[in-house]
Amino acid sequence: MSSTGMLLTCLVGSEGKPLLNLISQVGRVYPQAVYFPIRTLYLTLKIEQRERYKSDASGQQQPSSVGAQSHSGASDPGPIRATAPMWRCSRIMHMQRELHPTLLSSLEGIVDQMVWFRENWHEEVLRQLQQGLAKCYSVAFEKSGTVSDAKITPHTLNFVKKLVSTFGVGLENVSNILEAKTKQLPKFFLIEEKCRFLSNFSAQTAEVEIPGEFLMPKPTHYYIKIARFMPRVEIVQKHNTAARRLYIRGHNGKIYPYLVMNDACLTESRREERVLQLLRLLNPCLEKRRETTKRHLFFTVPRVVAVSPQMRLVEDNPSSLSLVEIYKQRCAKKGIEHDNPISRYYDRLATVQARGTQASHQLHNLISKLKKWIKILEAKTKQLPKFFLIEEKCRFLSNFSAQTAEVEIPGEFLMPKPTHYYIKIARFMPRVEIVQKHNTAARRLYIRGHNGKIYPYLMFSIQLALVGLAEFLLHLNRLNPEMLQIAQDTGKLNVSYFRLDINDATGDLDANRPVPFRLTPNVSEFLSSIGVSGPLTASMIAGARCLAQPNFKVDGILKAVLRDEIIAWHKKTQEDTSMPLSPAGQPENMDSQQLVSLVQKAVTAIMSRLHNLAQFEGGESKVNTLVAAASSLDNLCRMDPAWHPWL
Repeated sequence: MSSTGMLLTCLVGSEGKPLLNLISQVGRVYPQAVYFPIRTLYLTLKIEQRERYKSDASGQQQPSSVGAQSHSGASDPGPIRATAPMWRCSRIMHMQRELHPTLLSSLEGIVDQMVWFRENWHEEVLRQLQQGLAKCYSVAFEKSGTVSDAKITPHTLNFVKKLVSTFGVGLENVSNILEAKTKQLPKFFLIEEKCRFLSNFSAQTAEVEIPGEFLMPKPTHYYIKIARFMPRVEIVQKHNTAARRLYIRGHNGKIYPYLVMNDACLTESRREERVLQLLRLLNPCLEKRRETTKRHLFFTVPRVVAVSPQMRLVEDNPSSLSLVEIYKQRCAKKGIEHDNPISRYYDRLATVQARGTQASHQLHNLISKLKKWIKILEAKTKQLPKFFLIEEKCRFLSNFSAQTAEVEIPGEFLMPKPTHYYIKIARFMPRVEIVQKHNTAARRLYIRGHNGKIYPYLMFSIQLALVGLAEFLLHLNRLNPEMLQIAQDTGKLNVSYFRLDINDATGDLDANRPVPFRLTPNVSEFLSSIGVSGPLTASMIAGARCLAQPNFKVDGILKAVLRDEIIAWHKKTQEDTSMPLSPAGQPENMDSQQLVSLVQKAVTAIMSRLHNLAQFEGGESKVNTLVAAASSLDNLCRMDPAWHPWL
């Protein structure tokens, strides 16, 4: 079941016919695991085929438009002819409907209700506006040698002009107007007002598992089924879009929050889901090694299920905040626009270039010291130390352990419970933080219980190490601050919109980047020098040495995932270059030798990095060099300011 996406990629290709029976048999036993992916694939193929027919019709209509008014019906492309992959998908769905009519009718009913979770017009415009602004920043950085001459694509330019003419203000002001309007809207609605089917759904209607249960195999009796949909749906701003948070109660009594998200780009959504599945497949390797298990080194991977080409259900943690949201909250408290540092960067760069001076690396370094904005924001609070080490002042607490005495953690006896449930102190953690709480300067002391529970600060260090390791090893796209979601209750991190960074021209993994992963000055200060040189570095080494073990066959997992990625890249290249279609009316399949060569080259690049990090040279690991490169100010100043290298 973890390979369903890979099987569907093969189903679309020339080798798809023999897989028809195999996927049908999987769908017979696990209908929900197959139905949503096959339905999304079928609708995606249908949309692509319709676009081809439209482009063909417009191409035929244009030369014959003069003097052809009497034949106006000739431009109609007529009914869309189903391709062989579309027929295979339709055949599998038809077989599933015959075998599981009640379940699939319930699934269709749930999907039909999702139309009520779409964005409003201004939420959609705000999302497109933010994407357009990000594109403008990207073009400006690519043309940083001559910022004044930088030009955006005509499509983006027309979109910006339309917005400006509609609202009568500049691009950034439009964003402010829409954000203010969005804040005035209601923050929730009741599900019974719009979605009667979901409101009345219960375990007696059909046995439907909660979304994402089949992404990894496990014993059948552990699959959690939907008991009901909770009555309140919240409207939240997450992942640069206005999402709807839907709460689902499982038959085990636990409530599972999911975000219903709208996605405009079909291919990019599937690429993100492919990387998430790769991280899920690597987790069992980390679970089988002692050094990674004792450090709780596991990827935090949210469940993501595409219910249609433009809509996904994403597992959510209501307590999580992205790094850019934390930054925006701080700027809002100080009354400062969060985009000011980026605008100031390009204004000063354009001013220097207008004087006829090209911006050298040294000048880039000078301009990129935008961390002074953070110093202005935190000038008062940074005058005092934020923490001290417990061994510096409290030698007894530093040396205390479970062998010293059996002492329960404070407050264990406030409520009665069975004796074996009382949690004892295993040790006092080395770092004591100084925080402003309850109108006083308090000291936050962390205690590790004998049950092994880890406090959020250490978990953040471990998770950041694993995210950085994955970004560097797998050649993933850069980790922007809005992609990093931080769970405030546990310290766990999950990353949205991670994709393999593939060169559009050659299909090779792109390895050119000033910094290997995100370890910016503020993050380093939060972790402290001890946290960076201790838990973070040790966790990266342990993770690399685990994945480098030959018995885990990580290269085999990479080949399976990268094959799908290269095929998707080839298909996109054909569409962008308008290459001719096959006689069957679909894009030509990629040459097998070229496919094998590109996949093998990518796997070799990843495994080479992995083995380099896993090896020691004279007691030193190359991870230390990697961490130094990631935190180097000379490297950070060469990054795009929209990446927020100071944050």
